[in-house]
Amino acid sequence: MRGNPAVGVGLRGVLAAQCLAVALAVLFTPDAEAATTYGHTITSANSVRFYVNEASWADVHYTINSGAQQNFRMTPSGTNHTYNVTGIPNGATVRYFLTVGASTGAFDTAWTQFTMTGGTTPPPTGSWAVVWEDTFSVNGQPNSANWSYHVGNGFNPGAGAFSGWGNGEWEWYRPENASVQNGNLVIRADFKTTPTNIAGRNWYQFSSRITTKGKKSWKYGRVEARIAMPNAIGTWPAFWMMGTACDDSVTSSYTPAMSAYDVMASNWSSCGEIDIMEHKNLEANTYQNLFWDSRTGLFPWGNGLNNEQPSNINVGDVRQFHLYTIEWEPTQIRWYVDRDTHPTPVHTVDITASNKEEFQKPFHIILNLALSGLFTGYAEPNPADFPMYMYVDYVRVWQRQ
Repeated sequence: MRGNPAVGVGLRGVLAAQCLAVALAVLFTPDAEAATTYGHTITSANSVRFYVNEASWADVHYTINSGAQQNFRMTPSGTNHTYNVTGIPNGATVRYFLTVGASTGAFDTAWTQFTMTGGTTPPPTGSWAVVWEDTFSVNGQPNSANWSYHVGNGFNPGAGAFSGWGNGEWEWYRPENASVQNGNLVIRADFKTTPTNIAGRNWYQFSSRITTKGKKSWKYGRVEARIAMPNAIGTWPAFWMMGTACDDSVTSSYTPAMSAYDVMASNWSSCGEIDIMEHKNLEANTYQNLFWDSRTGLFPWGNGLNNEQPSNINVGDVRQFHLYTIEWEPTQIRWYVDRDTHPTPVHTVDITASNKEEFQKPFHIILNLALSGLFTGYAEPNPADFPMYMYVDYVRVWQRQ
């Protein structure tokens, strides 16, 4: 949960001081295995196709309107598998999960739920056109017309506690750890053997988190970025969006006072979150997710009121550049990885439910490289791995014309 307030997590103990390997991280480019993708496509008002690609076999398990669970072996075509279900009532709620026979072993996907809305996938017509982009073509600091910063860690020195954001992460976010170099946005994660005292605490690890909040936001569209990431214990890079209705603050200055810090949203889940891509530790998988509040309207964050609909996909070597994309329509959000060569969605979520009204409002973009924290299992980064880098070739937003 990228915007979730810290849940009773204090700061880390001091890492053992070590000599740091100060060298630019090398992006290795071995051939990656074909990625397993899966999901569903609504093919008519009353039918749906389930699919699994790049697997030796696959089963689908589904229910319609809370009826009895149906279980079927999917029809193979080489390494791709499909299963069609017809005669589904318009407006029916369909829940399903898939059992995938992947090269790394069989696994079950998470339960996914959608509503038969009477349209086809994708429902809208009209061509996509680029409405905004940053290609990071000018060396120096990120373009101030596009980007602000979230500064801090969630620690509020006035309250002496965590306030409104953070997930038990170890880094202090600051603008100077984001720069544009040789056609890429570079977010650098640092470890210092000598701490810096900020907000009354000692900080050893630094990174950056940049956002278009206050600069640019969009309602619906294709949002994508081409990204290469570190693949190391205790790293948590992310490309995601939050509802612009969130009551968080941002810092516009590239050189704010050392004591500066931002407050993150107290109404986090009720303004919505779209995780286009998250990664953790040494995994080959990247993660996609959606968060919303079960109530309608804006509310302070509260346990038991948050919903999510996660998925993940094996992309191979995350140190290579991959294109991470969502297509956000009024009725659904679809996720893609390397959509130019893999045009089938890896995850699809219906957003027509009345308590998903968050996703009918504008959102802004966030890019960051977190260190440790809840999502990583509080994994401890190795000081010898620093500095570590997240590279972004471009960020682009398209909308239907």
